[in-house]
Amino acid sequence: MRMDLYRSYFSGRSRSLLASLSLLAVCYLLLLFPAYQKRRDVRRDYSMWTGSIAQLHNKSQRIVSSRCKSNFSRSKLSELYPGKPLGSIPVFVGRGSSALFGGRTYGPPFGFRGCEEQLREAAELLPQSSGGIPEELVPSGCKRCIVVGNGGVLAGSRLGPFIDQHSIVIRLNNGPVSDHSRDVGTKTTLRIVYPEGAIKLPQEYDPDSLLVVAPFKCTDLTWLKAMVRKEPLSLWQKLWFWQSVPELIPLEPHNYRILNLDIIKETAINYLGFPEPTYIWWRWNQAIPTLGMTSVITALLLCDEVNLAGFGYDMHHPNLPLHYYEAIGMDAMNSQAVHNVNREKLFLASLVKGNVVNDLTGGISW
Repeated sequence: MRMDLYRSYFSGRSRSLLASLSLLAVCYLLLLFPAYQKRRDVRRDYSMWTGSIAQLHNKSQRIVSSRCKSNFSRSKLSELYPGKPLGSIPVFVGRGSSALFGGRTYGPPFGFRGCEEQLREAAELLPQSSGGIPEELVPSGCKRCIVVGNGGVLAGSRLGPFIDQHSIVIRLNNGPVSDHSRDVGTKTTLRIVYPEGAIKLPQEYDPDSLLVVAPFKCTDLTWLKAMVRKEPLSLWQKLWFWQSVPELIPLEPHNYRILNLDIIKETAINYLGFPEPTYIWWRWNQAIPTLGMTSVITALLLCDEVNLAGFGYDMHHPNLPLHYYEAIGMDAMNSQAVHNVNREKLFLASLVKGNVVNDLTGGISW
């Protein structure tokens, strides 16, 4: 009798445990299903996207398989914006080059005024000649480049193989490659960052790439020196950043570059039509170009042909993912007071319409 009671008790407990586990599994699947559906169908919700994945791939294949045309994008830019030549602005600042490249007029991010000592010390740690991309990374000849933005429109695009066929692949800030290579590719030639936006995952740093730092304040050069020397930042230095920054990057000194801030100045004044920068109290009294916009101008300086992917904001659907790698909504751009994304959108649209650049993801509309 007692044995029957034991059997009945444990049998009931087993059934309860099995039922609990089954219920937990169902709840877990129900939680995952909407996220899976949203990721799978996200491109269908973009109002500016009217094509199919097949059309996207056919267009990309035509572009990457065609013969590269020397100086093509810069020539088209000159036709589109006569009187505003891009010129031959050196892209990087390094040892053996003029220390400021005319940056005495403005402080960061439009020039290096007030940061001369930090700039000199940081440049001393970098290669003697930082004028261009080393030939061991990019062979000489016509260069077809792509700037990979972090836009949510990349999710599900399956553009990775086409992106990797470019001579130079430029990525921005913390846009990851791991777990997203199907959509964004695996190749990285340059990753342009500012400290707060730099990726923290060590595996995302390609030892055969360049990490290009765009200093938005003098302390950013102090951070760069610490990363090159593999030294910790002091508590006082950390206080100057508006969010946490990487404290160790697995790259060698020859992998680092400093972006010439004349590029940001020219982008703001020459192409976005902003007035000359004026500094009021503790901030600049005008919009600052996004790093994506700055990277497009950088690509036009470095490359013969320029393509874009992952650009464009669909503000008609504020709940769509802003980035391809996270769930932050599109409406987060409304809080970006330091940028004028509408002005940038119009400029990028003019570049696409004028055949200066190709937009592989179709996120830039006009």
